[in-house]
Amino acid sequence: MTTPIGQPGSGATMRSSLIFLGGTDTVGGVHILVRGRTGRLLLDIGIVGNPAIVRDRTLFNAFQPPRPGSRLPDYLRAGMAPLVEGLYERGDLAPFAAVSDATRALRARGFALDGDPLVDDEPGTDLAVFVSHLHDDHMALLEFVARNVPVIMSDAGARLHGALVAAGALPAVHAEVTGMVPGVADRVGDLALHVIPVDHDIPGAAGVLVETPDGSMAYTGDWRRHGRHPEAMQAFADACAGVDVLVTDASGAQPPDTRTVQCAQVAEREIAPLLSDLATNAHRGLYCSFDERNLERHTDVLAVAKAHGRLLVASPRTAAIWHAAAAAGLPCPRIDDVAVWDDSEGVRDDPQPPASPPFAPQVAPPPTARRVRAADVAADPAAFLCELRSTERARLLDIGAGPGDVYAYLDGYPFGPADPGWPVLLTWMRHLGIRLETISSRGHAWQDDLRWLVDAVRPGMVIPVHTNHPDHFPSVATPIRVVRRGEEIALPPGARTPVGGLR
Repeated sequence: MTTPIGQPGSGATMRSSLIFLGGTDTVGGVHILVRGRTGRLLLDIGIVGNPAIVRDRTLFNAFQPPRPGSRLPDYLRAGMAPLVEGLYERGDLAPFAAVSDATRALRARGFALDGDPLVDDEPGTDLAVFVSHLHDDHMALLEFVARNVPVIMSDAGARLHGALVAAGALPAVHAEVTGMVPGVADRVGDLALHVIPVDHDIPGAAGVLVETPDGSMAYTGDWRRHGRHPEAMQAFADACAGVDVLVTDASGAQPPDTRTVQCAQVAEREIAPLLSDLATNAHRGLYCSFDERNLERHTDVLAVAKAHGRLLVASPRTAAIWHAAAAAGLPCPRIDDVAVWDDSEGVRDDPQPPASPPFAPQVAPPPTARRVRAADVAADPAAFLCELRSTERARLLDIGAGPGDVYAYLDGYPFGPADPGWPVLLTWMRHLGIRLETISSRGHAWQDDLRWLVDAVRPGMVIPVHTNHPDHFPSVATPIRVVRRGEEIALPPGARTPVGGLR
């Protein structure tokens, strides 16, 4: 039966610890509570909701969404949200007064939440949330965080969050979001934290180094070394050298005989040349899809379009994100350099997520943005490079796309061949005779890079998370600790020398 974790001892005897509330054997849904004597920091607050990535472990997803009036209670009872009292806005818990009330039946012995710890309020302690980056599996529950619980991100992450809310791509939040710049420490009670940028496929991605009264830990968030900023990973390793515990994204850990169904991966620097090759050989229409938050890749797509004399046509939703991101000082395509699909043609863009009060107005692209209709593309397909989100594929019928046209999958939805949406994409391509090319560079470390990070940091212990296969972390000299959901690990006691190069 679930045992509440509350006040395990007096401040004089309680040791700092890590409580693993999610993501120990799933890709995504990482929830780690770092607990000192007077401070508590929750590392990430997303949901693991894609059945293509995590099989048989998620009740709610795009095909079975939670109920509009009961989203947070549904996530809690499904085991998709951490059971932490005081973390959530009370209005979002309604009709329940507390997390314990919402989940009581399912925490009984033998039921779904048996074994999931319920973390009680701890009087006299501060609670904050650190969000490593703005992918849903790390931050989708952010809208439910209570207004009195600070939310900490990197400075770029906070600016991107504000832009996505302004564009209507994310719901507004109750809590105050604070962006931290590298080299500046913050405190949550007796926890000292340093936000450190990492290389990932979204702006603002960061890990964190946390120093407690008893020991130190570092959490990478999602990371890679085959992206645009491999030097960020060296800086992260230098800053965290010698930590007691390194908790790392280990998505790349796979059993040796596993044949993972996914797109072949390339380094990020190869994306633009490969897309350019397609543009060189595509004599008719060229269409693409990409992750809406990978702003740096968007800039590459625009550069390729310009180099081949094609006008980049974006979804209204994507263009709204670019408009808001530019206003936040983030690098992304300029609206003046692109065109936007004319949304008067009866094609619905992606539905907006339900927002929590205060409601943020949706920002549309500037009215001066050039508009393109399907008829314009049909008249001269070779003049355009067109983004087509999954909800906009019907434009291919309006254009009359077919043999000789190319569709470049540049990541985003669907999330590779294992995704339930992938066969739908293939059916469209086969039926219309369009050639599908996949050019994929995802944001997770390859096996050799996992070894490199552990060797570079030299921690006392490494804990793999964000993986379906924690037992298959590559062999390293450092002790590997595979943790179970609900497990608590005390940090080593005693005085320690400062870690890394931050002090």
